[in-house]
Amino acid sequence: MSTDVSNLCVLLVENLYGELTSRIFRFLLRDGRLSTPALRYHTGLSLRQVQHGLSVLVQQQLVFWYTSAEDSTVYEANTTVAYNLIRAGKYVQLAEEQLGNFAAVTVSNLLLLGHARVGDLVQAYGLDRTEGTNDPAAIVTQPSIKSIYNGSINTDIFSDKNRISLASVHMTLRELLRVGFVSLANESYFRSEADNRTEAGKVVPPPEHFRAKSKRDNEAQRETAIQEKLEEWKYGTRAEKEQYAPIVNGKKRQLDDSESLQAEKRRRLLLPPNGHALSARTAVNTSKLEGTNALNNDLVLCINHDKFAVALRNRGLTALADEAICKSTSNIYAEVLRKLETNTRACKESSDVPDIGDGPELGDLPYVSTDELVNVIKNSEELSETLGKVEGNSGNATELEHPKKRRKKKELESDDEALVVGDASPDEEEEDESDSEDGDESSDSEQANGDAEYSLNSHPKAPEDTHRRFIRDHLLLLAKHPHPFLQHMTETPVLPERWTIYYPPLMKSIIHHVLLQIITTRYGQPAARLTRLLSERGKVDEKNLCSLSLLNQKSMRSYLTTLHKSGMIQLQEIPRDNSRNPQRTLYLWYFDAERCRVKILQETYKTMVRCLQRVRVEGDKVKGTLEKASRTDVIGREEEFLGVQEREALEKWRQVEERIWGELGRLDELVGILRDF
Repeated sequence: MSTDVSNLCVLLVENLYGELTSRIFRFLLRDGRLSTPALRYHTGLSLRQVQHGLSVLVQQQLVFWYTSAEDSTVYEANTTVAYNLIRAGKYVQLAEEQLGNFAAVTVSNLLLLGHARVGDLVQAYGLDRTEGTNDPAAIVTQPSIKSIYNGSINTDIFSDKNRISLASVHMTLRELLRVGFVSLANESYFRSEADNRTEAGKVVPPPEHFRAKSKRDNEAQRETAIQEKLEEWKYGTRAEKEQYAPIVNGKKRQLDDSESLQAEKRRRLLLPPNGHALSARTAVNTSKLEGTNALNNDLVLCINHDKFAVALRNRGLTALADEAICKSTSNIYAEVLRKLETNTRACKESSDVPDIGDGPELGDLPYVSTDELVNVIKNSEELSETLGKVEGNSGNATELEHPKKRRKKKELESDDEALVVGDASPDEEEEDESDSEDGDESSDSEQANGDAEYSLNSHPKAPEDTHRRFIRDHLLLLAKHPHPFLQHMTETPVLPERWTIYYPPLMKSIIHHVLLQIITTRYGQPAARLTRLLSERGKVDEKNLCSLSLLNQKSMRSYLTTLHKSGMIQLQEIPRDNSRNPQRTLYLWYFDAERCRVKILQETYKTMVRCLQRVRVEGDKVKGTLEKASRTDVIGREEEFLGVQEREALEKWRQVEERIWGELGRLDELVGILRDF
């Protein structure tokens, strides 16, 4: 791990949880896995301070812990969750956009608490289900997001208009589970991937247990069993998925109490995940809330960072589609992403998906059909107005293809028509050729939109199918774009027309686009042109590169030298003989996209560290005013307790902090593209 990443994570932890936790976290990053006595030795803290700091870090999942067979517990820093602290505001914003204000409040609470029981969350909102009333109509006060960020929930300062029922609390938690923003925590949640693999290796039988043909096959089967066990710990076993499916997906209709069988199933769903029975008092309280689809008090919930990363990626792809094509197309693309998001657990899943060249294998990916999109997307005039007008009032999908491919397809179609028609007139041949082109990507029934006459072989569609054609045209624009936003799977006798997204080539294209944008901003358009040529041609010498770039040799060398010094492009020296004379050496320039990506990523980390350091320096300048303004008796009454100069200094500090954190958010978007998505 680089020094910039370590410093960034330490600053984020210190900014939110204080100097004690950041000090422990810093030594865990520097020295690796440490036990409690080792932490006391390295940090110079007392045992009580170390235990207090570790409890906070473990609660927030900022530190993994693992107890070995020798009963010695070691701790390890979790840099992934530490970095995700910078995305807390984006998490809250996504939850508010998709599920409402109270969902954002719940996500804020879970971000502050790390993980929490359902009963503790309900109690924090002003109602104790084990000691208070369990009336589904009971009212729970809804806190504001700003009060959650302050670290406490004070029900006295909430307005009476923001009030929700207990049933709404559980409905919000169910929606968060259904979307995937919140997941169920278990023991593996607190262990690192290496420790989980070690534990899985203890559970899975040895290779000799698998009766395969060879030793290599035994090892492969055992590795498969270990991966299945890890997936069960992370996402639950098949029985647990079936048990909690009604909780995540909800029920289609409210069931009657007379249906004893269904009521028994609901009672089983309300059991704790460890299988122990509920107490009599809790069971009575649970039975009173069956009609509200209440969750069990003992369920432990935590933030699902992988799912939030998927949502952030979808939002970025939608914005890119809006920038590259138009707003209407991006809205349709957002609906496609929303449909596929349900079946996407993480941005980078360990799936053995074949190369894009194997077209039929795309069926293994999650897909959405055209009919599903037609039923969801509303009919709007923008869908037709944003598309270009085509003669004959019908679009031709082949025009979106490469000119050479389109020309070859036209020649093949004209040859086939000449064989079928025979001695047809030139005018008739042109009409037949145009008709065949129009029907290449779309069905023959679309000829009803043009001047084609009705015949036994034509099936004119209803007027409402125009809406479907417009949606399909927008989808084709996304599929034929230089950034492969979509992959088109044609209709088969069994399956309808489908659309899917293959993320590896899409993100590779977007990363290349972002790198060229950064080079253009820093070094100018000629430098980006040279980089693009090197990316397309591979290793090129100066002579050929000069003729390709249309630049004179002097200016080209200046750009190449600047790019080489900054690490954006590389130079390879190939001597023609053993003397290694510079005059007898061939110099080849080339562009390594992976090395350039890592270079820019490290520079981004360093910039984020400096931004956080600047926030701390600016805060130290008005430290006294900030401490006074953060007092509980001053919050909301600044004009009464603060002077004019103090209020001006506080307002200036807030503006500076807002600008710096806004820049951090933009830098985080770049990190997401280059690293996470």
